[in-house]
Amino acid sequence: IMMVFAVLCKDDDSAIGTGIMPSGDMMEFLCDTMGVQTYAVRDTHVETHNRTINPIGVINDPFFGQTAASCAFQLQLSTNNVQFGRDIDTTDLSGVKLTLHLKYVSKYGSESPMTIHVNRLLTDISYDSIYYEDKEFAANEFELLKSADVAFGTDSIMKVEMPSELVQQIVRENVGQTTWTNKDFINFFKGLYITTELASGDGCIYALDLIGSKSKMVLTYNDTCSFDFLINEYSTRINMYSHDYTNADSELKAAIDNPDQPTKYCYIQGLAGLKTKIMFPELYSLFDTTNIIINRAQLCVTIKDGTESTVLPSPKAMSMTKILDNGKFDFLEDYKSNS
Repeated sequence: IMMVFAVLCKDDDSAIGTGIMPSGDMMEFLCDTMGVQTYAVRDTHVETHNRTINPIGVINDPFFGQTAASCAFQLQLSTNNVQFGRDIDTTDLSGVKLTLHLKYVSKYGSESPMTIHVNRLLTDISYDSIYYEDKEFAANEFELLKSADVAFGTDSIMKVEMPSELVQQIVRENVGQTTWTNKDFINFFKGLYITTELASGDGCIYALDLIGSKSKMVLTYNDTCSFDFLINEYSTRINMYSHDYTNADSELKAAIDNPDQPTKYCYIQGLAGLKTKIMFPELYSLFDTTNIIINRAQLCVTIKDGTESTVLPSPKAMSMTKILDNGKFDFLEDYKSNS
């Protein structure tokens, strides 16, 4: 409902329309504020499969403690009917290289010495399965292929040379096959699992663009020839996050340990960290004594003084959902028309 209300300047009692309205229909117009209660809640059971962006890295936040992000993904053949034995001399693979390219589009934190671990998955991951932020691979479900220092070039692409043993396995596994489809390749090479380890400093979270054209694994042979293993929209992709609040702010830890107690401040943390539940206790009694038409409602969120940082900036945007009677969540009607 939208109300239009105008007042003539010369006569305070001459508001348009009020002269012909019954006195019982007169309405008061006011702008009021009401308090809210906020609660710190762990953001759990977040679906993280097949997302557009895939974060990796470790960050030590002076307030929130440590956050780590890792990801796993499948690779696809860039063409079908692949047979490397036709183009590569399999008796001497010393000149054949396999390089993983990872492109990042943004970062959060300061670049610090960090090690990336590229692991080969030994277990299947499925595009149609649902994976959550706390997904973990058991020790027997992956094997380490290569560890390297995190070093992105000027084009924001990190390149990791894969071991020669993997080159030999891929090329020689394909030799003699008349057809090697995507299904054949994924059965043989189930995917990669990327983790990181912070050497020193406060760390950084990098947002990888895996399904972009610059993220891929490239097999180079015969000096000038190459074959691309792609990560595309058909590749299974899983994001995994962990949060350690051991060294977090004492007030924050108290809020996390007492999720049923109102907090003095709101706490919002990405990567399935923390969210704030907001209650409006005054609304329960507001409509008891009179009928009210709400023309506009605004929730004002203010950043606490002294907590903004150029290295750890505040969120550019946030979303709000409503809690349904069954405990599940849904977007507000406003969000569905304009986010």
